[in-house]
Amino acid sequence: MPILQLFRSLYRHRTMILALAVRDLRSRYVGTLGGILWMIAHPLAVIAIFYFVFAVGFRAQGPDRTPFLLWFVCGIVPWFFFNETLSAASDSVTRHAHLIKKIVFPAEILPVVNIAVGLVPHTVFLFIAAGLVAWFNVPFAAGRLLVIYFLLCTCVWLVGLSWALSAIQVFYRDVSHALSIMLNLWFWVTPIVWLPENVPEAYRGLLYYNPFYYIVEGYRGLLVFHTLVWPNLLHTAYFWGIAGSTLLVGAYVFSRLKPEFADVL
Repeated sequence: MPILQLFRSLYRHRTMILALAVRDLRSRYVGTLGGILWMIAHPLAVIAIFYFVFAVGFRAQGPDRTPFLLWFVCGIVPWFFFNETLSAASDSVTRHAHLIKKIVFPAEILPVVNIAVGLVPHTVFLFIAAGLVAWFNVPFAAGRLLVIYFLLCTCVWLVGLSWALSAIQVFYRDVSHALSIMLNLWFWVTPIVWLPENVPEAYRGLLYYNPFYYIVEGYRGLLVFHTLVWPNLLHTAYFWGIAGSTLLVGAYVFSRLKPEFADVL
């Protein structure tokens, strides 16, 4: 099966994935004074702008009168990881054409390198979210550490999406441009800066068809409320159905198109 072959390749080249991720991080900020701090400067600026617009300007509140800042940050942190990683991974193969054309190179590791890179700022933002949890006196519970499960959900889904999009991008360079528009729309149809309760009750069930809603609500359910809140089993089954299907399709598409990469690039 293509997916088994790709995962075996990822395991064999795990050291290379780490080395490329470190090299990518260093090359992005070489020669800058701020260094890796620039990786989190832009997301922090976005958080500040949204906070002042919605919390100060519109006096928005989280559900059950939870602090809007805590509710918002715990929703946008996974979005930053998903958005930045998928955007970078979609053109990871075309960006490394020199490697694929000159040597026998395991191209399937390139999208995963971007996921590894994205985990660095995501970890920083998780610590920031944890600081806000403590600041707003949300009681500590060991179960909150299970937010790692939702990070795993995101990573599995990202691998499938990244394999599919990065392979198609080699043949159709429009993919990255279309993806930018789609991600912008995706952000606004997901309740990250607005409450799910704002949707009329008759249509609220449609939110569950958005796989990212599962991840956002998962982060918030474990970090925002005094009592841990888990998604229901039906929503969980739906998400894993989407993630699993995406992984299988992504592996098939990548394996099918990979032999032609060198010729096209």
